[in-house]
Amino acid sequence: MKNWLIIQASKAKKFGSEKVVTMTLTKLNDLLMTSLLDIVGPEKSLQMVFEGGVQLGHEFMMELSAHLEPDVGRIPAYGEAAWIMFSGHKPTEQTLEEIEIDGKEAHLYTFTDDDSPWCRDISFPHKFCQFPAGAYQGAAQTWSMLTRDSEYNILSRETKCRAAGDNYCEFQVYFIPQEIDLTTVKETYPHLFEEISTGFSVY
Repeated sequence: MKNWLIIQASKAKKFGSEKVVTMTLTKLNDLLMTSLLDIVGPEKSLQMVFEGGVQLGHEFMMELSAHLEPDVGRIPAYGEAAWIMFSGHKPTEQTLEEIEIDGKEAHLYTFTDDDSPWCRDISFPHKFCQFPAGAYQGAAQTWSMLTRDSEYNILSRETKCRAAGDNYCEFQVYFIPQEIDLTTVKETYPHLFEEISTGFSVY
């Protein structure tokens, strides 16, 4: 799947669309977030933008279902390819590590971007890149459903954001065994629910 996505991203670059895409993403994300802030306030606006990302991620992965593979080790390759396609460049850094939650093995995919187009030149009192954070949750949950019989429930969050004053944007995607309930996850990682209350996106 990575190779297929990279090819598509390369095609976009050849047609000179990378800059247009990233500028459009930045402006649309800014417009959406600020418009919702005026209408529903900060808590609901962050939540609504995140949920919109979840839906897009799910729909995108459904379109790619024929190219998906179940190998957990390829998660960074998939994550990198998706960031290239939608953000115009590779993540600055990325890692995949095994972690333990409630005595069970889980996986944590972390990536950073020190120039995310989603919040470029924006100052904001909250983490701003909620749409891509939601998209990774929806996409990864769909991958789990299609290739591993929903073995993992997914939780994705932006944990640092340049718009909020951090030096880079950081995203964390947790691949959590299905038998671990959401209450346990909230007790283990309460900080992940401070801005976004969304739990697992089960399909």
